[in-house]
Order: sequence, then C-alpha cells, then structure tokens
Amino acid sequence: MSSVSNDLSSNRLPAIYGHFLVDLMRGRGLCEQDVLASTGLTLAQLAEHDRYISGEQHALILSNALRVSQDPSIAYEIGLASQITKHGFIGFGLMSCATVGDALALSQRYLSARVPLFHTNIHQEGGHMVVELQATRPLGSLYEAIFNMVLVELCCLFGRIIHGGSTPSGWQSEIWVPYAEPSYYARYKERLPRFHFNQSSPQIRFPISLLDTPIASANPATAQIAIAQCEQEMAKMVRSELTLSVQVSELFQRHRYQYPDLNTLAQILHMSERTLKRRLQAEGQSYQRLLDAARYQHACDLLHNISLSIEAIAQSLGYQDPANFTRAFRKWSGLSPRDWRRDFSNGLN
Repeated sequence: MSSVSNDLSSNRLPAIYGHFLVDLMRGRGLCEQDVLASTGLTLAQLAEHDRYISGEQHALILSNALRVSQDPSIAYEIGLASQITKHGFIGFGLMSCATVGDALALSQRYLSARVPLFHTNIHQEGGHMVVELQATRPLGSLYEAIFNMVLVELCCLFGRIIHGGSTPSGWQSEIWVPYAEPSYYARYKERLPRFHFNQSSPQIRFPISLLDTPIASANPATAQIAIAQCEQEMAKMVRSELTLSVQVSELFQRHRYQYPDLNTLAQILHMSERTLKRRLQAEGQSYQRLLDAARYQHACDLLHNISLSIEAIAQSLGYQDPANFTRAFRKWSGLSPRDWRRDFSNGLN
C-alpha cells in the first residue's frame, strides 16, 4: 500500500478497532466493501472477539475511509465517537482506578498492548503534565489523520473517565501537533480541546492538579481483575509462546458461556489438575480469577444488549440463580447488573 509503510504489518491491533471504524463509516452512508477494499477482511471477521489485525490492515481501512469519503475530518469524528469499552480490559481498568494519576500510569503501561503503534513519554513541564506520543513505525501520508484520531480519542477517554462527559473539552486538556491548522478544524473547534498547531511533537497537556482528581467509578476489585487481564494481553504482544494464563483465558474466550471446568481444562491442555493449578500459581494467577475475568467481560458485553434480561444473562454465564450472578457482578464492578446497565446507557460507555 502506498499511503503507509509496510513496517506496520508487524504490528497487531484488536480487530474491534477496525470494526468500529467500518461501522462509523457505514453510519455516514459509505459501503463497507469500499472501506474494507484490499484488506482481505470482512465485517464478520472484524466482529470476532479474539481476532487481531495487522497495523497495515487497520491503516488501509482508514486510508480507504478517507479516500471514499473525501473528508479528512473523519479523523476527528472517530476520536469523538470512541467508547471506553472499545479498549477492552484497559478501558475497565481505567474506569476502576482511584485517581486520574493512577489511570494515567495504567494507560502508559498497558496501552501499548492494545495499540503498539506508539510509545508514550509522560513528564512534567511547568504546571502541566505532558503526554507525548511517538510513532513506533513510519505512518506515511496517514500521519496527520492518525494523530488527530488518537489524540482526540485519548482526550475523550479521559474526559469520560473523569466526569462521564460526552466531549473531551471539559477536563482542561490541550492538544499539540507538529503540523499546520487544517481548514476543517474550525467546524470542530467547539467540540474539541484547544489545538496548538506547528508544535514540536504530538502531545496532550493538562494541569498537574488533575492527577489527584478521584474517579467516581473507582473499584479496587475490578481494577485487579482488569490489570490481570491487561498483563495477559501484554504477554501476547511480547512473547511468541503464550503463557499458560493466556492460553486459559483464550480457551474461556473460545468457549464463552460454556466455560470448561478445571478438570476439562486440564484435559484440553494435556496436564493434570494439580499441574495446571501449580503452573497458574507460578504465574500469579488461578483458575477462578481467570474465569471471573472472562465472565465479567462477557457480562458487560451482554448487558449492552438491552433486549436481554438479567436472568437470561445470568443463565448464559452459567449461573442458575440470578441472585448469585448479581452478587458476583457487584463484587467485580461495585454495581448491580441493572445499575451498571443504567449508568452505561446514560453515556458512560
């Protein structure tokens, strides 16, 4: 492809990012086949929970969207429309942190597992925190679009985490970019943080005082589950051979809603129950913790479908008594399933 370096083929991103982009373009009246042209992907494949796509494929989807729409401002639209849950367990982890500072530290550690296109350099400068992004691969002609998309999306993400707002401008953030102001920026100016153009590098800046801001959705138990899952996801990106914990998590994903018990899992992995438990313990994990993490993620997925009753969701997750599901979900999230669904349907997701 001509618009971006083939070096991106070595990067992998969750397919949900491509699905989100295609779905947004469909909402603008574009044909999904045009947006997916030459990627070798279908919308059904992008919807597969455990699928990854290459950075090159994602860049080609974006390039197609820009070409077909003839509208470079869609990069802003993508960032503004982003959802916390799009980022998987990193999103849940950020929401569960105690303060903005904790969330920033978590994002710096784990965001590369989801989006390996960037390194982040976080430092203080005067009275501001500076989050500087550095591309790990040449981005070619997509440089400006990708940074517009990612910087706005990150501001939206933290804006929603801090106060559940629908725009990123309410938490005093600023965006610095090393290119000139485009003509379409004026149409979005009121919806975006203040942009500073022709700067030294892509950055997000905000007052240091915000680091101590408490997050209303903080929950230590959920944060631990999310961090455990983030550790597994990071392991996938840096190891060619999967750890046992990741293998178990992937089996739970593959057999979602029909989770194998400990004995069945040991048989699938060709080891004894005792060996399975011992090796998981050596990785700082357990069967129950990994099962809880899978059930929590799947429960959140199902709760977004408002046509499903809480009883039906409980049964799908293997709970014969809905009350047991409610107790477990409250332990994971700090909310009942009904309260979680209500809050997120009001715009927190």
